[in-house]
Amino acid sequence: MRNLFAPIPLNNQFVDNLGHLGFRSFMPHPYLQTWVQRYWIARQPRIPEQGFIEKLYPDGGTNINFRFIENQLPEVSFNAFATLSTMQFYGNVDLMGIRFHPGGAYQLFGFDMPGLIGNLYSTDDLDTDINNQQLLDLRDKLNVATSIATRVGLIDDWLLQQAARQLAHAGPVQQLLPRMFDFNSIETMSAQINLGRRQLERRFQQEVGLTMVYVKQLQRIKKARQLISLNPERPLVDIAYDAGFYDQAHFNRQFQKINQQTPGQYRDRKLARKDPAI
Repeated sequence: MRNLFAPIPLNNQFVDNLGHLGFRSFMPHPYLQTWVQRYWIARQPRIPEQGFIEKLYPDGGTNINFRFIENQLPEVSFNAFATLSTMQFYGNVDLMGIRFHPGGAYQLFGFDMPGLIGNLYSTDDLDTDINNQQLLDLRDKLNVATSIATRVGLIDDWLLQQAARQLAHAGPVQQLLPRMFDFNSIETMSAQINLGRRQLERRFQQEVGLTMVYVKQLQRIKKARQLISLNPERPLVDIAYDAGFYDQAHFNRQFQKINQQTPGQYRDRKLARKDPAI
């Protein structure tokens, strides 16, 4: 039996300082890791009256969320935010989510990603195979599950079945995402997988809902956040270089544009432990 509580590697949107929300994250089944970044839970029955507001930084990925409510069936939603957003936690928090890599939701569910980017949806709003009896069955099983391990196993099984139904495969998006920093241009990326530039750009737009240029920008900024979080005292000029920026001013502009704060402000919050961001 695989270890459901395996540590999460650095290249995640979520960080490990959300203990006040009872936050934990788990690796999906190895077969699913092409499309799924992780599963996450937030369980905290005693949130202060004022609640917490946490940042969600974009990386081109998407989420399916389950909100468990006492004496009710769980609420199920899908979000595809491509810009900085926030999430409010209050009352009795009992949440579980699936975080997909860019393009993962398309491969597993055939979503119309260009039409979904930027919003939060209930499953009733999604005209795809996800809005079917299998999802309702999963919701009901998760509702009665008594342990986190059981819930993770149920989601694993559901996604494995969905991958088989959709004939999900590692397409150009999945092949290139881990290596985007290795290429200086879209032309070199397209040549690597024997697709024309326009074909590759169309595939990214169809599967991710975003342009390749924007996805690469999000991935660079994500890497910069990770490097700052790992070592906030490291010089920002070194962070910029390792994240693929060759100009400090350009790095500052892009970081502020995506995160609505400068790299220095983000670092200061990390040093002060005032920004346990998602």
